[in-house]
Amino acid sequence: MQIFRKKNLQILPNKKLFYQDLKLYNLPLIYIIKLVILTTKYNHHSGRIKNFFVLFIFIFLIYITVLAPLIKTGVTIIGGAVKKIFIVQEWVQDNFPKISSLQNPDYDKSDKFLPYVIYTPYFIDNTPPGAYDFTLELNGQLEVPIPSPCKGTIRRTRFQGRNGNFRVAQGAGQIVELICDGTNYYWLMGHLLQGSSPRRGTRINKGQPIGIQGLTGRTSGYHVHAQIHYHSGQRITNRKITRPIVENYIKFLRKGS
Repeated sequence: MQIFRKKNLQILPNKKLFYQDLKLYNLPLIYIIKLVILTTKYNHHSGRIKNFFVLFIFIFLIYITVLAPLIKTGVTIIGGAVKKIFIVQEWVQDNFPKISSLQNPDYDKSDKFLPYVIYTPYFIDNTPPGAYDFTLELNGQLEVPIPSPCKGTIRRTRFQGRNGNFRVAQGAGQIVELICDGTNYYWLMGHLLQGSSPRRGTRINKGQPIGIQGLTGRTSGYHVHAQIHYHSGQRITNRKITRPIVENYIKFLRKGS
């Protein structure tokens, strides 16, 4: 850590640093002001031109100081409200399964998808033991739909832990659980985009999206956290059983449907 003495502090920045700190959108504004000054000297229509540019500058300043912050704040408030609706919806579904959903999550119901690029630098995940991590990419995008590994039924959706940066966030974030037809196990996938999973009890075809890859919970980057459990809820930690299932799923994603 560097300690600066009082005598080294400068009250005003020098001229060079001042111009370096100007925002990009201020440069055209400076050019326009200079143009107005030159025009008013040599043009007999200078009064009209001056009034026009004064009005233009006034509107521009109103936009960057008032309207732009208001628009940004409004978008943030609306986005937060939508997320809270999904949180309430999931709580209602978990505690009152007979009550119908307030709002269905918007997800693509097609089981057709293009081949994915899969990254597995940290494929084996032992937190908790028996888990797997992999990242999906499609057309350079990471916030992409997660195709279902099987035909089955959504067992449950829930939110575990809390969001934040890697130091303070906890849990697997948005979780979806999928029971595969004709098997004695179900998939658990975490870190999904909050509210992106279809509601509990939804029938899913193989390849149909079961959520959007996200950053919820404790994660340092976009990826899917996958676990496989018996119907009783017991997590399967024997990788001789689970690894072939997960690797077949990754081959399915790379091939496309």
